[in-house]
Parts: sequence; C-alpha cells; structure tokens
Amino acid sequence: MVLIFGERNLSDPKTLILWFLALVLVSFLRISLISAYQRSADTTVSDTRLRLRNIRIGTFVSGTIWGAIGFLLFSSNDFDHLFFLIFILAGLTAGNTVSNGSDLPSSIGFSILTLSPITVYLFLDENTLSVYMGMALLLYFVFLTVIGKFIHTSILQSSMMQHKAEASEKEAWVSEERYRLILQHTPAGILHYNKELVITYCNDRFAQLMKAPKEKLIGLDMHTLKDQRILPVLTEAIEGKEGSLETPYHSTLSNAHLWIIMFYAPLRDTDNTIEGGIAIIEDITERKMADVETQKLLKNLRQAEKIAQIGNWHLDLRSNTLEWSDEIFHIFELDKENFEPTYDAFLTVIHPDDRKNVENAYQNSLVTQQKYEIVHRLRMRDGRIKYVSEQCDTKFDQTDNSPLCSFGTVQDITEAMHYQIRLEKSENTLLFLLKMSPIAVRIAKSEGSEVVFANEAYSRLTQTDISAVLGNNPKNYYARHEEYDAILKQINAKEIIFNRLVELSINHQTIWVLASYMPIEFEAEPCVLGWFYDITEEKNLQKDLAEQRDEFKTIFNTSKDGIAILDTESNFLDFNDAYMEMTGFSREELLQMNCISLSIPQDRERATEMMKKVLEHGFVKGFEKTCIVKDGKQLYINMTATLLPDKKRILVSTKDVSAMNLHAQQLEFLAHYDALTGLPNRILESDRLHQGMIQTQRRKERLAVLYLDLDGFKHINDTYGHSVGDQLLIALSARMKQSLREGDTLARLGGDEFVAILVDLKDTSAAIPIIHRLLEAAGNPIRLESLTVQVSASIGVTFYPQEHEVDGDQLIRQADQAMYEAKQSGKNRYYLFDSKEEITG
Repeated sequence: MVLIFGERNLSDPKTLILWFLALVLVSFLRISLISAYQRSADTTVSDTRLRLRNIRIGTFVSGTIWGAIGFLLFSSNDFDHLFFLIFILAGLTAGNTVSNGSDLPSSIGFSILTLSPITVYLFLDENTLSVYMGMALLLYFVFLTVIGKFIHTSILQSSMMQHKAEASEKEAWVSEERYRLILQHTPAGILHYNKELVITYCNDRFAQLMKAPKEKLIGLDMHTLKDQRILPVLTEAIEGKEGSLETPYHSTLSNAHLWIIMFYAPLRDTDNTIEGGIAIIEDITERKMADVETQKLLKNLRQAEKIAQIGNWHLDLRSNTLEWSDEIFHIFELDKENFEPTYDAFLTVIHPDDRKNVENAYQNSLVTQQKYEIVHRLRMRDGRIKYVSEQCDTKFDQTDNSPLCSFGTVQDITEAMHYQIRLEKSENTLLFLLKMSPIAVRIAKSEGSEVVFANEAYSRLTQTDISAVLGNNPKNYYARHEEYDAILKQINAKEIIFNRLVELSINHQTIWVLASYMPIEFEAEPCVLGWFYDITEEKNLQKDLAEQRDEFKTIFNTSKDGIAILDTESNFLDFNDAYMEMTGFSREELLQMNCISLSIPQDRERATEMMKKVLEHGFVKGFEKTCIVKDGKQLYINMTATLLPDKKRILVSTKDVSAMNLHAQQLEFLAHYDALTGLPNRILESDRLHQGMIQTQRRKERLAVLYLDLDGFKHINDTYGHSVGDQLLIALSARMKQSLREGDTLARLGGDEFVAILVDLKDTSAAIPIIHRLLEAAGNPIRLESLTVQVSASIGVTFYPQEHEVDGDQLIRQADQAMYEAKQSGKNRYYLFDSKEEITG
C-alpha cells in the first residue's frame, strides 16, 4: 500500500489495484496453508513433504507477483521513484531471508523472483547509473543468499540442540525418579548431608531407626547432636574418603540407644566435585544382645572400594596444545609441575602393546567423525599396570570438515576390570552402595528364575563364585521351595518384606538369614532386590547358651569373682560366696539391700544410667565405680552386667580392682609428669606441642615455644645444697605456672630447664606480656624457711607456623638456640629465634 501510494502518478491506477488484489489473494492463501499445517496432527513424512511443497509454491507465486511490480513500475526517467522502488524490494527480500530462514529454497527462490525483473531492466537500460544499480542489486542478492544459508544452518542447529536437551532432561528425570524410589524403599537408613554437616535428605527407614519424624531430621545440624561419635567419619567423607564405622549410638531427638553399622562416602555433583556426603546405616542392635564375652558378633568391616576417579582432557588441533585435568596427572602418576602434556607424551604413558590400538582408534575417529571408547593399559614407572577407559569426541569445521579440537575422559578402572556394566549415574551409585555392603545382596528377575546381580557377600553366603551365581535360580538355595514361592507372590503383589527369618540350604548345611525383599526395576526389567543377613552364628550361640545353662550354677558357686543376680530395680535376688566375702555383708543383709545403694554418692547417678543401658541393650561390660562395703570400707570394682533371657533379671559379675587402679594411676603420673614439680615432663610436653601445632593450623593462629633456663641456680645448689635447690624449683614452678594462661603448658625438661607452650595467639606480639610475666615470676625473691634466695631466667622464643615446614623437635631446638643467645647477652631477658635485635621489656 505504501508502494502504490508513492508510485500512483507513474502508472495506471487500475493496473496497480489489480496487482494489489492479486498480492492480497496470494497472501491469504499462504496464511491458510500455514495455519492448516500448524493445526494438523498428521506428522508422516509424505504429508509433511506435501505441505512443504505447497508452502514453497505459495512463496514462489508471491515472489513472482512482487517481481512483476519491478516490470510495471520501472522508469529510468524518474530516478527518485526508481530508488524508492528498489528500496522497497530490497527491504522486502531482506525480511523474506529472515522469515523463511528455516527453508532455504523458499528464501532464495523468493529473492530471485522478486529482484530478477528489475535487475534485468536496469542492465538493459542504456543509462550508466542504471547499470551500476543493477550490479548493486546483483551483489545484494548474493549477500542475501549467503546470509540465508547461515540463518538456515543456525535454525537447524538450534532445533536439534533443543530436541537433544529435551530428550536428555527427560532421561535424567526418569533416572532420578528411579533412584529416588529405590532410596526411599530400601531397608537401610540413608541420609545425605552438605559440607556444613546439615542433613539435606533422609529416607523413611532412617527416620524409623532414629525414631523421629523426617521433618525434624531434614535440616538438622549434626554439630548439635549429643552423641558426637559419628561426626569424625562423616567429615572424612567430605574430605573425599570412604569407609565404615560400627558403634553404639544415642539418638538426640528420641533418646533411642542403638548399635549401628554406618557406611559413608563422598557425594559428588556432575562435575565430580564433592558437595557433601552420603551414609548408609544398618540397625544391628539385636545382634549385640548375644553374649559378647564369649566372642564378638561382628568383625571390622573392610573398607569400601574407592569410587573410580575420572579425568578429562582437551586437545586443540589448530594450536596442537593439550590440557589435562589434575585427576589425569593423578591417574598417570605424573608430576603436574614437571610434566608437559602433549599427544606424544601421552602415548609414552600407554603400555607398548596397546599404544598402536589407541593411536589407531583416535586416527579412525578423525576419518569417520565418530566418537570412540577404548579400554587400554598404562605402564607406571615402577612397572605396575593400570587399566583405564578412555572416551573421545572431536569437533569438525562445518565448512571444510577439518578437525578443530578433541576432548574426552580417562577413568581408572583397574579395580573394576571384571565389571563392564555401564549404567546411569544413579544406578552406578546404587550398585556401588550395594557392592560395598557387608550384607549379602542380590537382584533377580521378578519371576525369580535368574540372578542378574550379586555382591561378594552374597557369593560368600552361597559359597559360590559370583560368575556361577549370575544366571542361577535363587530358589535352589532355599530349604523349603514353597517358602520362596510365597515370597515371590508377595513381591509380585508390590509388597515389601523386612527381616523375615528364612532357612537356606547351602552345600547340605543349614544357614539362617534375616531376609528383606522389595520390587524394583533393573536394566529396564522388573526385578526383586533381596538383602540377606547371616544369623546362623547367633542361632548356634543361642543353642550353645541353652546347653550351658545347666553348667551355670556350678560356675556361679565356684567363681572367684563376685557374682550377683538382681531384679530390674537393682535389688539383690541371689549371689555367690565370693560376692559376700568381697562386700563383707551376710546373705540376710544383702537381700535387704539395693546394688546401686552400695555406690558412693558421686557414682550413683552413673550406676543408675548403667542399669538403664543394660535393660535397653542387654549388656554392659567394663563399668567401673567405687563401692562402700561393710564397716565403711571403699572398693574400686570392675563390673559386667547382662540381662538374662527372661528380661526380668540381671546377672552382675564383679572384680575388686582397687590395687590395680591405684597402681595404674601411679604409673600414668610417673610416665607423663615430673616427680619433683608435678609439671608435665618431656613426653607430655612433646604430645601437647604436637596437638597445639595441629590446633594452630586449624584455627589459623600462632603458637609460641619458650625455652627457659634459670640464671644462678647452680650457685644456689652448690652453696645451700640440693635440698634447697629442690625447694626452689618447686616454688618457682608453681609461680611460673600461675603466670601463664589457662590452656598454656609449662613443662620441666630436667635440671633448671623448662619449656612453655603458648597457644591461641592472634599474632606474635600477644606473647610478649606473657613472657614478661614469666621473667618477673622467675626473678622475684623466694622465701624458703629462714632463707631468701633469688635467681633470674633467660628465655629463647620461637613461633609457629613458619615460612618453611618444621616439626616439634625443630621448634624446641630453635627456642634452645635463642635462649643461649639470651644467656650470652647478659641473662634475665629473652631473645627471638633468628632475630639480630635484642628485645627487652
């Protein structure tokens, strides 16, 4: 309409109106074709091609009509109108290039049909300016063609990337949902936590174990737990370590007392960065109720195999530069600072027998433009062989197909060469947790006819190699096949079974297990996940205990240890002669007494708590307390208490360890303290210095070591004798100790030499006031009976940490050297190690 209005005086108005109507008609036709295509649900290839052909025809007809205007309105005599016409057509074709960018034929065809007529007329006109304008339009057309090709390519690439992203997102969601369901229904308690030790996730089983609602557990800061025993190992997981811990545990929220086995490992994000930790917790409280005096029911769990480390690399083929991540240096056992990564250097690390295969795989990938994956060996400098899995993909120039860059990953699979199963990350994590578990685990198909996964514990349980277990029918291991059929029926009804007592028959031996089952999907098939905990030993122990019950009375009456039987309120029900002899009370007197009432007042609360633990856990060993027996005599006893099977009586075994305890205390004091002054000796000083250095590094503070030698002490010793010298050392030690802060240590190395350890210093200047107090304490006169004596002190000072790494012995030698400088400079002063300037107060 703008064109018609601007050119109305150059052509017949009727012709322009007819041209405009034709253009409107074709435009409505194109709109209807596009609308019909968008509304159609038919997406077959033939239908799509037909609709695309119709849209192209409409585009070409529209281009023809627009090209006709160049013929109808061409006027070489009026350049103003001609410029206006060319401007309109150029803008029209530019807009077409963008709007039809997804279909390159439509974009180019429309531009040709629109610009060709007026371009031809310009070249045919005899006017030189017209020819130049024709050449400009021709160049403009070439420019539009190039731009249209780039726009077309960009639209196709964007569409493909969007489809891939949507497919990847859907696949990740399905995998995450599967992993979430498995975690939620596993019979083991599972929790995730972040680097601040705050719980971010736990499943229902964990909440059941802790006897607390999930709402209170999620978001709980584990630094606030009353029972801190699990925190060190959880911190190890954040530092990248895996392992296990068997320990009693006291729940903060419910006061539940448990025995647990916990497996822990770091939790990593998609970049293999540790973002927290994961822990699997099994309740083994019931197993701890057996007679732990005869044997331990569980041995130390072997440390879980480490999660495979993956490194990545990038090779720029244009600049021939190769970059390795730190993990590849670790896998190849090379020093990052002294090794320059290049493709040729990489080949030298590969085992000679595999080097050609790796090189061929990479060269073939450059020819086929396909990524590759290969497993090969590495030969370490000490001759060891490692296995790695390498993946590589290469990017190519879209113009000439030349390779631009290659990038890939290297994974250390030495410990997993016999396991080549590639699963999504969530399934890998689950299988790792199942594999590291000491509890036997297997996965069988839902009809129960074939085992598709089993861990080493299951192999040990069935006394069969894993290779023979896989593919076998698990029904063969059940003593009663009808029981297995009943279990499958429950599982196929979507039921979950926890801790069912099952009898197995393995190599003609009866094995008793606590079995748990749940339905899962594994490798896109419905399967059954089973956990089996071997309690054969416990069952045999129960049998042995029953056989030994008749022998109990003989042992009870002939034991040299004091043995008593109490009710649940700690009242005496029975006892042997040794117990009466130890306490001095008669039978009639003890039967009227309560066991806890024999404890001294300050031990009664502990004794009450101990009895509660016996009732809750069934057993307490090595409990020590002080008792008041006949005539007010005090005994220090070691006691073991066991809850008898009827749950109504408690068996207590008691030993008098008073002499042993006193002797141990004396030995402990002599081993760590100076016999004269009572100060820590050289051994305890060395330990406290080591602990102080660790604390200083953790808190990022300073620590000072002071080496102190008394000035004039030898003269007093020689003049007044060693007795006066000893009294002087005792008095000076007490005075100098008072001049230090709480947490600081003053130790005597021997003679008149002392070492002071000052901790929690914000900077080195914070030590100066303390040093002055020490000098003043050592230099003031001391009254010893009728004699007044006076000495002074020379002090050498050094600080930690230092520019170079030092140990505790080096710090002591530095302070000793500085003390010698203080002596040489006049005594009664201090010197800083490696300082040229004397510092005095």
